[in-house]
Amino acid sequence: MKISNEQIDKLLNELLELHPKRIDLSLDRISNLLKKLDSPQEKIKNIVHIAGTNGKFSTLKFIQDILKSNSKSTNAYISPHLIRFNERFQLMDKEISNDELYSILNKVKHLNHNDPITFFEITSSAFFETASNSPADYTLIEVGLGGRLDSSNVITPAISVITSISRDHQDFLGDSIEMIAFEKSGIIKSEIPTIIGYQPYPEAKEILLDQAEHKKAPIFAHEIHWNLTEHNNKLIYEDDQNKIEFDNLYTQNVFQKKNLGLALATASKLPNIDIGSFVSKNLHNKTYFPGRMEKITDGKLGSTIAPTNELYLDGSHNEDAASNLNETINQLTNKKLCIILGMINTKDPLNYLSKFDKIDALTVITIPNEESAIKSKELYSILNKSFENINTADSIQEALSTMNNTHKDARILVCGSLYLVGKVLEMN
Repeated sequence: MKISNEQIDKLLNELLELHPKRIDLSLDRISNLLKKLDSPQEKIKNIVHIAGTNGKFSTLKFIQDILKSNSKSTNAYISPHLIRFNERFQLMDKEISNDELYSILNKVKHLNHNDPITFFEITSSAFFETASNSPADYTLIEVGLGGRLDSSNVITPAISVITSISRDHQDFLGDSIEMIAFEKSGIIKSEIPTIIGYQPYPEAKEILLDQAEHKKAPIFAHEIHWNLTEHNNKLIYEDDQNKIEFDNLYTQNVFQKKNLGLALATASKLPNIDIGSFVSKNLHNKTYFPGRMEKITDGKLGSTIAPTNELYLDGSHNEDAASNLNETINQLTNKKLCIILGMINTKDPLNYLSKFDKIDALTVITIPNEESAIKSKELYSILNKSFENINTADSIQEALSTMNNTHKDARILVCGSLYLVGKVLEMN
């Protein structure tokens, strides 16, 4: 059997039609389907469960590479994908094949009997089923949205990990940091160790600590039990068992340092995992983060960028991520910042862009083939009173070409959505 990408897409579209809403937070539907599959989630050993607003994927990738450097195999469940859905299912350190993916999606679709179920619920069930038959040493699972009622929260992890929490998905998680933190804290389990990363809001950290204490979960928290600091352009990870000095990250990405610290803290609590050798061999500088402050220098689009200009992609889409991105940009060489922005309709473009110190030029576009995208004309009407040098473009190619031709010594940043970044990577 040789399954094409088109066949995968057709089947995925059929799964999308099983529920009128893309998001309908509940554990009832997925629990019923998992029972029909003989509860595969209970057969998966050594699960690392990761929730948070920003940094889940990057923290997962660092943990995955630390485990690989210790000769441990991994499965991973990632959301969303950038180019192909297959990216979401990694089995024994490899992306799932079309044939395997089609087979497992067909199986869960048949067992579901056309009962109402969201896309994320039925695809999560498919991952649990296939991961239960993949004998990896560890399975890393990224929460899709929230935590308490997320489809991934039907497992019993070996360890729970919570990255930074800020405002995002307020329609589903609540308007306040406290409410959002409470939803994220839902992955904390009784007597299961909980690793807490850097928190930009003290009230979020307080909620997490309170919930961990309430559930009698052992806590290992940033700035209380572990820390990552910078000294003389070196990074220093420190906890009660370790003090390790190692090379800084080449990327200068401020937020990746926070994610690296959380990954080291997490791995330090896994049995027989050596975190020191990972950083001493400089392996942390080899971890790849597609679409996270990624510099594009070649390919169809990258090769057209003028020698004095730079092209970066970043999937950030909320205020905290924008603040970290701005801090990272300020550490780079001085260039004009030219932003190409596309966002989906649950995001706040004005609040997002307000976190950048200076934007020299702004072009807004509609994310192609994304039904929830804010139209470029609407983005323009939202932003034109706040930004003087703002334009619209009909396509990514047009926006890039115009920016590249009209601005010299510029840093062109495509941002505002992982969906947009995925389209650029696919074109490139």
